[in-house]
Amino acid sequence: MRTGKEYLESLRDGRTVYVGGEIIEDITTHPKTRGYAQAIADYYDLHLDPEHQDITTFIDDNGERQSMHWFLPRSKEDAVRRRKYCEFLFKHFKGGIFTRPPEGMNVVMFTQVDDQAPWAENSRFKNGHRDLSGNIQRQWEEVTSKDLSISPMFIDVQYDRGRDDALAETPMLKILEENDEGIVVRGWKAIGTSVPFVNNLLIGNLWRPGQTPEQTIYAMVPLSTPGVSVVARESRAQPDADPYDRPLATIGDELDAMVYFDDVLIPWPQVQHIGNPDHAKWYPQRQFDWVHLETQTRHCIHAELMVGLALLITQALGTSGQPIVQAQLADLIRFRETLRAFMIAAEETGFTTPGGLFKPNNVYVDFGRAHYLENQHDMVNKLIDFCGRGVVLQPTKRELDDPYIGPKLEEALRGAEISARDRIKIFRQISERFLTEWGARHEMFEKFNGTPLYLINILTLQRTEYQVDGPLTQLARDVLGFGDTAELGKRAQEAEKASHYASVRFQPAYAQAQDVHDGYIGDGTARSMAEEGAPA
Repeated sequence: MRTGKEYLESLRDGRTVYVGGEIIEDITTHPKTRGYAQAIADYYDLHLDPEHQDITTFIDDNGERQSMHWFLPRSKEDAVRRRKYCEFLFKHFKGGIFTRPPEGMNVVMFTQVDDQAPWAENSRFKNGHRDLSGNIQRQWEEVTSKDLSISPMFIDVQYDRGRDDALAETPMLKILEENDEGIVVRGWKAIGTSVPFVNNLLIGNLWRPGQTPEQTIYAMVPLSTPGVSVVARESRAQPDADPYDRPLATIGDELDAMVYFDDVLIPWPQVQHIGNPDHAKWYPQRQFDWVHLETQTRHCIHAELMVGLALLITQALGTSGQPIVQAQLADLIRFRETLRAFMIAAEETGFTTPGGLFKPNNVYVDFGRAHYLENQHDMVNKLIDFCGRGVVLQPTKRELDDPYIGPKLEEALRGAEISARDRIKIFRQISERFLTEWGARHEMFEKFNGTPLYLINILTLQRTEYQVDGPLTQLARDVLGFGDTAELGKRAQEAEKASHYASVRFQPAYAQAQDVHDGYIGDGTARSMAEEGAPA
């Protein structure tokens, strides 16, 4: 495990980073970036603190102590252990204000590590065969032994979605040349989180119709590679503000970014897979399942914070005993407990992958994420309603410290059994998190993180036994007295086959094998997806 100092030093590697139009020479010291860089340095040091090592570290197969962000769960108990680790980290980061610390990004590689052979076996080359076998394992050993940070970049630039052939015309990353050293690539990857602050980019694809073999690239690329340029959005950090006035923006901003590759050579040992869009079609969601599991945990912590803030502010204002307020508080509490229930259900109904990992049930993870997105805005509005005008009008620390006006403000703004300064702290936290530009970015991230709500719902259909002749219609068929529904089932299958997008029912055997397990919904007649007879 490395120290925070070693992490900061690793960022001084000559990388090219633009933030708001400015080239940042040293992201560890520049006002726009130093806050988040220091926060992640503190993250690394947190893992070295003996007080927390039981929850933040584990002993690997070689007898070495490692950070839990590399921990591969192999049982339900392991999954619970990892979830508690994530809860600890999100609480440490003030209720999950940073959405992509290393533990939330390293997991994208779990699926590849779990089932490595297909990535090499299904690669397609234009200039002679290359043996990519063993690359994923070697890359995994490097990032774990050096405790490197990685950021996944799978999303490509927006284009005309009205026609399938438009994707080939975009300036997205593609292979220009295959030679003895590796592949030469040019183009953009559209977005990644915390990109300026990581050591390596994990390049991949979120497959779309029209993706070409040249655009199908999975590789591990150091951020300092010549020709790689990071273009981050403008920083919302407020490093020079008083932490009392800006309790979150003063800590830093994790910065989403685009990356341009200008004729970049990626050596063969860094390549995981190239050239096969059909392979790329089946894997992205399985890779991001592990990220979404972390997301569900973070959402539970968000909800817990909202409940705590609501209870504190209503008590401070003396409104907690009002029936309407109590009913709204109950809504917030139920929101948090429902999210926890989905998380626990995912763990209880998880399964073991062919590679030996224990994977919490994807469907309950998606149900939990959908519940959060569908209800979060209403919960935030309730919290803001509790605040009234206090969330808008808050004296600054400088005004509270003023010898003339300060005492008068403290007298006017004290609450029930709470000082004016502490009451304002609650208002400041709510305002910063939900009403400022800094907070709006955070909320927007959660809305589009990984997959937006509509796609989560589509995944539910793809991953459950929803077929018209399947177990979810059995009760209805019994009630109706229906006999054979084979013709209805055949029609549904033909419609599904006609879809461009990946579906569990018709996936290739090598992708299907990753998630072979009994049916997701406990119906008493659960079937393995392998029994569906999917073509290889």
